[in-house]
Amino acid sequence: VALINESKSRYFSEEDWPSEMYTTSSLTMDELLAERGREFIFEGKRRTDLIRFGKFTTGAWWDKTPDGDDHLTIYPIPYRQVQTNPNLEQNPGY
Repeated sequence: VALINESKSRYFSEEDWPSEMYTTSSLTMDELLAERGREFIFEGKRRTDLIRFGKFTTGAWWDKTPDGDDHLTIYPIPYRQVQTNPNLEQNPGY
């Protein structure tokens, strides 16, 4: 909670900060996911976070509707690698 507050405090004035800071009871997992989304918006972490928090195939955001297709949580193995190495088996759904 302290690290999140330290990062978030940059965006608020001193008079607004007491009403905006997190406590151990107000920082829920959903709020943590949202805060990470705001903090790392252009750093390519969102997909990994959504998978980690179990929201990638079940959550809705912007124009995406939940599809529940769990095979999308892992990437396909490139075709060339599967052809080169007979010990590799393509990930399910690809």
